[in-house]
Parts: sequence; structure tokens; C-alpha cells
Amino acid sequence: MLKIWNGMFVGVGGLGTITLKRIFEYAALKEPKIKKIIGAEKHGLAQREGAVDVYVRFLLSDNDEVPKYYLTSPTISIGEADLVIGLEPVEVLRNSKYTSSQTVFIINTNTIQPPLSISGQVKYPSIEEIKNAIKEISGSSKIIMFNATELAMNKMGQALYTNNIMLGAAISTGAIPISKEKIEETIAEQLKDVKKNLKAINIGYNIGTDLLSKI
Repeated sequence: MLKIWNGMFVGVGGLGTITLKRIFEYAALKEPKIKKIIGAEKHGLAQREGAVDVYVRFLLSDNDEVPKYYLTSPTISIGEADLVIGLEPVEVLRNSKYTSSQTVFIINTNTIQPPLSISGQVKYPSIEEIKNAIKEISGSSKIIMFNATELAMNKMGQALYTNNIMLGAAISTGAIPISKEKIEETIAEQLKDVKKNLKAINIGYNIGTDLLSKI
């Protein structure tokens, strides 16, 4: 069996989108079935809340022998995303051309409006409008949306843990070809405040399980 798995994580600068990518990549090294890891980062003015789009691609195989030139592009094509983690909702909508009916979405409903919206020159869509548009474009019904930033503030005391709460919710869907244990091992190795980050994973995992049961 040969399969390419595609993850897309989007947000704006300062939300930990690239940290998510790093966790996925290091954790993937621990999974024997993942034979190749490739990805890309697109971030402009990220420290000033500019858009951040990252891709993580895995080649999955039960066989140690894989074609040499299989999976060489670091970016994904239209309709190829298996999983989308959106740390800012409009950024998911902006990248929705990469999704399909098979895509699983984990979306933070906390908004960070761009300057044009703040100044009143353009209207920032409502969460309901964003969700409906994503559904129409992708055709997917597997959309989990919740305010992970608010949850991080209430449960953890800091918005810093938003990305790992989102990661925990993503793990709960079963859409990631990496076990929860391998991800937790990676967090223990790569991040500071290990206990808090693992707590964030489990908060997200529990809310993801609950919301998934309601879809």
C-alpha cells in the first residue's frame, strides 16, 4: 500500500502554525509506516499577523521499498488536503480550494480581523457564513469548529496553548496517521512546559471527541 497524506495548517503570525508543523514532522519520524516527510511554509509578515500557510505531506507504506521519486513536491494541489487545522477561520476559507469532501476540518472560531476589516472598508464574514462557504466549496461535512483561544484562556490561563488544543481535537478525529502517544512523546521532547502542553492536547482531544459525536 502506498498513500500520500496531506495536512494543511493555516493561520496568521503568532498563533503557532509553524510550531504545529514541527510537531507533526518530528512525530512522523517515530511512525514506521511513514516513509517520507516533505512540506513547505508560506509566511509573509508573519510577525505582524500576516498570513501563514504550511503543508505537511507524508508517504505512507507497509513496505520499506518505495519509489525513489514518489512524493517530491512540498506543496499540495487543489482538492488534496486530508486534514486542515485552521487557527484563524477566514484563513481556512481563503485556502478552501485545496479541500474536498474527504477533508477533515478543525477550525478555531476566534477571529483576527485584517486592517481593511477593522477600518470598515471590507466586511469580515460571520462564523456561520464562513462555515457555510467552506461546506459549499469543499463538500465536506466533517467540520469541527470551536473557540480554542477562549478555551485556552479559560482552562490554561494563556492563549499560547491554542494550537495544541486544536491539535488534540485533530487527533480525536482519527484523521492523522500518527498516534496520540507519538505526538505526546514529541511534545515532551521538543516543547517547554511539557505538562501544560500535554494538558492542552487532552483538553482538545476531549472537546474534539464530543463535537465529532454531534456531526
